[in-house]
Amino acid sequence: MMNNSAAIYVAHASHQSVAATLLAILLEQGYTAVDQPPHAISGLIMIPDKPLRHFFIAPPAQGWVTIWEDPRYFADRTLARTLAALLNTRSVWIEVGGNGVSWARGLYDGSTVIEERFEAVETMFYGERGVVHLTFDPDLLPEDWITRLGLPYPELHYEAILAGAQLPGEPPLHLVVQRSTDPAISAASRG
Repeated sequence: MMNNSAAIYVAHASHQSVAATLLAILLEQGYTAVDQPPHAISGLIMIPDKPLRHFFIAPPAQGWVTIWEDPRYFADRTLARTLAALLNTRSVWIEVGGNGVSWARGLYDGSTVIEERFEAVETMFYGERGVVHLTFDPDLLPEDWITRLGLPYPELHYEAILAGAQLPGEPPLHLVVQRSTDPAISAASRG
């Protein structure tokens, strides 16, 4: 099951369409598509600080396209919400801490938030300062929610795919974007 990892799931029949929409969202946020190999990650964990963002987008399984971002710990809640709205479908955002009861989640249907549970806390995480969304929830465990929604690949994450974990069928798409070096665009993309 998920442990110190995160993912976005999109209910869709085409991972190519999801990847194209993901790229369009990131371009709108001021990123630029770049050609980098999957292992050329920055080593940074906190999404707002990463100059490069790498994604693996898996073909649909159990009705869900899975998106993993490097290195593995976090997923972007706003991307999950925007993908659901633009594709007029359901999406899931999930982050699970190492203890299995500290986790964050969101379920979206089009522009509607069906469920969200998280706490935004600024803290140190593996030596980096940033906002962590994990909240203590012993009443509903991640594996129960994952099973209820029928989400595939709960044991996988970006690093596992990078290390050679195989998916059935075709391999995932790889997408890399770089934050704009224009200070005005970079500031706008971070809100």
